[in-house]
Amino acid sequence: MKIKEALIEGRDYLKDLEYTYPIYETRRILSDLLNKDLSYLVSHDEDLLDSKIENKYFEILEKRQKGIPLQYILGEEDFYGRTFKVIEGVLIPRQDTEISVKKILNIIENNQINNMLEIGCGTGIVSISVDLESSVDVTAVDISEKAIENTKINKEKLNSKIKIIKSDLFSNINEKFDLIYSNPPYIKSKEIENLQVEVRDYEPRLALDGGEDGLFFYRSIIKSSPEFLNHKGFLVFEIGYDEAEDICNLMKDKFEVEVYKDLNNLDRVVVGQLKM
Repeated sequence: MKIKEALIEGRDYLKDLEYTYPIYETRRILSDLLNKDLSYLVSHDEDLLDSKIENKYFEILEKRQKGIPLQYILGEEDFYGRTFKVIEGVLIPRQDTEISVKKILNIIENNQINNMLEIGCGTGIVSISVDLESSVDVTAVDISEKAIENTKINKEKLNSKIKIIKSDLFSNINEKFDLIYSNPPYIKSKEIENLQVEVRDYEPRLALDGGEDGLFFYRSIIKSSPEFLNHKGFLVFEIGYDEAEDICNLMKDKFEVEVYKDLNNLDRVVVGQLKM
């Protein structure tokens, strides 16, 4: 089978599934299997595929038909200009989270920030990106063993120097920070079953379920964070698109708060600075 025929057949294979992007995914799968960039697929579209590559390609498409996330199948995802390993059972990186990294780096650039704590590091994308883009000392924590494992893999892969600790929120933290960041679970419990199948059935519920109103972890972190923040320290959250008002109300007594939008003009990041 030629490359162009495989791409066409692959798109037909996936076209009726709501949780796929057939053109992008078929190109990404094939370029990954061939270890070539996307331009190669265009310039060599008449080339014949090796039978092993062809068979592997359709095996992956069958997994996608079942809803298994492509990032779990390929074992990686690109984020902030780097490729991160992703293991099953850990929340898959979202491109929207790059907004969080940009905002954190902006805070670092314009303030005296020496250290940072991330609560719920997942694959480690935020902590490692901030570490590699700045001179700040970064500590990353998560309650999930798999998340800790995944972050350690990416730390080694990308030559990062972050500190990694298994901790239930602040339970194993014994120091103060100039900046605390978290992208905690924020989906309302009753809405989990309405999520698309690849999220609902394959990503860890521990990283999705924010309790009855989606705010459980925000409340806990906001309540405890002043104890772990230095003078006029920053608390930064990634949030669900409809949660800004509630989170700002939770923070306003102890923090000066601002909300920042993502590229889709949806509320995405809340930044609070501890009041005097």
